[in-house]
Amino acid sequence: MLKDDVIEPSYSAWASPIVLIPKREGKPRFCVDFRKVNENTVTDAYPIPTIQEILESLSGAVVFSSLDLNSGYWQVEMDPEVREITAFICSHGLFQFKVMPFGLKNAPATFQRLMERALGELKEVICFVYLDDIIIFSSSWEQHSYDVQAVLDKLRNAGLTVNMKKSKLFRNSLKFLGHVVSATGVQVDPDKIEAVQNFPAPTNLKALQRFLGMAGWYHRFVPNFSQIAEPLNALKKKGAKFRWSPECQTAFITLKNHLVKPPVLAHPNFHALFVVYTDASEIGLGAVLVQKSSYGTEEVLAFASRSLNPAEKNYAATELECLAVVWAVEKWRTYLEGRLFTVVTDHASLLWVFKTTKPSTRLIRWALRLQEFTFTVEYRKGKYNTVPDALSRAPTDSLHTTTPVYATVMSAPPKPSKELPISIDALWRRQQEDPECQVLYQQVVELGQDNDTNPAYIIMDDLLYRRVTLPYKTIYQLYIPPSFRSQLLDYFHQDPLSGHLGRHKTYRRLQHLVFWPKLSWDVREHVKNCATCQRYKPENRKLAGKLQQTQAHRPWEMLGVDLMGPFPKSSKQNVYLLVFVDYFSRWVELFPIRNATAETISQIMVKDILTRWGIPDYILSDRGTQLVSSVFQTVCRTWNVGHKLTSAYHPQTNLTERVNRTLKTMIASYVGDNHKHWDKNLAEFRFAINSAVQESTGVSPAELNLGRSLRGPLDSLLQPQETAPDTPPYLKVTQLKDLCSFVEKNLDSARQRQKINYDKHRRDLEFQELDRVWLRAHPLSKADKSFAAKLAPKWQGPYRVVEQVGPVNYKVVLENSGTDLKVVHISRLKPCYPTAQDLQEQEKKHLLEIFNEESDEEDFLGFTDSSCSTFNGGLIKGSAEKPGNYNFSNPTDSDND
Repeated sequence: MLKDDVIEPSYSAWASPIVLIPKREGKPRFCVDFRKVNENTVTDAYPIPTIQEILESLSGAVVFSSLDLNSGYWQVEMDPEVREITAFICSHGLFQFKVMPFGLKNAPATFQRLMERALGELKEVICFVYLDDIIIFSSSWEQHSYDVQAVLDKLRNAGLTVNMKKSKLFRNSLKFLGHVVSATGVQVDPDKIEAVQNFPAPTNLKALQRFLGMAGWYHRFVPNFSQIAEPLNALKKKGAKFRWSPECQTAFITLKNHLVKPPVLAHPNFHALFVVYTDASEIGLGAVLVQKSSYGTEEVLAFASRSLNPAEKNYAATELECLAVVWAVEKWRTYLEGRLFTVVTDHASLLWVFKTTKPSTRLIRWALRLQEFTFTVEYRKGKYNTVPDALSRAPTDSLHTTTPVYATVMSAPPKPSKELPISIDALWRRQQEDPECQVLYQQVVELGQDNDTNPAYIIMDDLLYRRVTLPYKTIYQLYIPPSFRSQLLDYFHQDPLSGHLGRHKTYRRLQHLVFWPKLSWDVREHVKNCATCQRYKPENRKLAGKLQQTQAHRPWEMLGVDLMGPFPKSSKQNVYLLVFVDYFSRWVELFPIRNATAETISQIMVKDILTRWGIPDYILSDRGTQLVSSVFQTVCRTWNVGHKLTSAYHPQTNLTERVNRTLKTMIASYVGDNHKHWDKNLAEFRFAINSAVQESTGVSPAELNLGRSLRGPLDSLLQPQETAPDTPPYLKVTQLKDLCSFVEKNLDSARQRQKINYDKHRRDLEFQELDRVWLRAHPLSKADKSFAAKLAPKWQGPYRVVEQVGPVNYKVVLENSGTDLKVVHISRLKPCYPTAQDLQEQEKKHLLEIFNEESDEEDFLGFTDSSCSTFNGGLIKGSAEKPGNYNFSNPTDSDND
């Protein structure tokens, strides 16, 4: 800051302390604790404009832009005579600000005065300013270019710069001051009611009591509240079983709908006192913004709730309650900044937290984040703070997820349509504007309804229809102009009344009502590209990825390892079974173990496999945590053993999985009802497998591994007595080599049969680098969270292909975040088709690229570099210039341009 000329050395008598507060992106924010300064500052009563006045003045506008100033307060130079008040102390000495810092009590009023004088006569004509937020509005796109340029000229003349990253230009609609403004009017920001709309249905009596407590707080605004809530109140009666019936669900939805519309949810009155109710629980935060009406009742303006992240769950109760206050006040900054308001909490200790002389470091940071606000804190007992309490115990968002897919945008379930996608009046107007429709329309008008040129077309109620005669009836298909087709496809496929059915059923439903050229093609593309269908519907085609076989040519060349269990703890305290299989001979080694740590597995492998049978070329295993651990990898490197991994959720690669299936059957056949004896006969099972002739090799594992058969107890009785061997040793070696050759031929034949049978159910499919794909999901049901795996998406993503790893494996990564890198088998992937929204975004991006290439650097609002982050008086520059001087008492001449 000293280098950027923001601060200077000071000799002031003031010395405010400093603190570093982390920003959302993780970078530290330098803050000064000006609480003592603010206590001795006379309040500047310069009026901050009301949001309601701004929004009401936007009527008639069709295009909007919003500008956000770059480090707004730092663009205001401090008078040299008052800079000493901003002095702060640190390890490098005493310094004071040359520009207006954040945290001063009168900073908002000062900045608002500056912005209004800078914009001069443009204010309230083509733009409004609320602190460092500017909205520009116009009645046409052509006029908007001139209006944006005029505002930028004013900012340039005042020496003010704009943050391009936070600014939004040429929008049909945009969020501004907690509302969504568009040509159709001003709508409530969905975030204000999301906490109640997404409130989960109660699963037990305690959750039901919390919901009824929240709803009952506003019972006087809900007509027939008692009758509506009767099914819910019945569950609270003594001796009643908690059974959530359809009647309960209807009552629950009805009450929620009443809570998020007038008279419960009101419009803000900026002349009345705002009150923020907050609460925190062990799982989340809840808050409600209200204000007193002229009748003395409280009217709700917004609801909010969120989950705690893992770090926040370790906070003490007082810290959580304080966090709820900071979060709620900052969330509703546009309502509260520059005004006195009240915070109501059910935690008495918050009354002194902000006044204590020795708070914790965390509380200091939070106090500094609130020092720009003027508010009082009131205590209210928990039983009277029911609404934020209920919201905090049913948070509607998720700050952390265990499965990345649930963090994607498409994971939110679609909301049912409340309005029909078209109206007859609008449809008639669009038919009149459509050239193709007008040709047919005029032919019918001029030649009559039953003309020979187009006998199939007819006009009814001034609308064009096509008449189709079926064997059993005649239907009339309404012609749909291009502007309505996308909406109609959405309705007839995505609405709950249509149920996301397939393309044939969707087409048949539309075909009986409407027509347009290439209707069948449009339906097929719409259904194919539907994001919900891609995620939730199963893949009915053959799986991709033909069989890729692993080959071994001699005993102990390749080794498979896997872990079975956990089993019930046996009398020998064993819980797991470690299995090793030789890929060539099919020889099996079994080791019951008490724990499944990497150390235990590595020790057994060295002691009983490597030092006994020799070093294999490589070991094949799944991706179990023990087998991919650094301990196991170190052992493999030390003994010069290669380690190959199977792809996730595709165990067919590992021969050990087939042996495990056999072992499970053998164990289950002998344990009976006492499952603790699962490890009693493992030695006998190992003998049975190693002495049995394998179908794939034609001989037993023992013959290949030991050069002889394993004799059983009855072999000596059923076979003649063997005489002393008279075969020379070198012939035995030759016989063993011949046996290996014989087995290798048998294995080749077996592999060919397996591949033919396997590939019958597979298809060829390839992906290229950067292709978008869906990844097959494997969710688990969680009864405690009311989550059923059967209702979860069957595909997660979308992912991007990073590279191909082998013939049928691909390395993929989550598209939006670039995280969750994994190697998967192609059978778990399918193409991700772009939605209509994706195609629109691609087209928009392409047009902008063309526009940027063809535009002269001085022809587009004075922009000179489309890659930089800030405006400087209408010109984009790589960095903000030094904050300019501004004389508050004498506006510059540019104000009267």
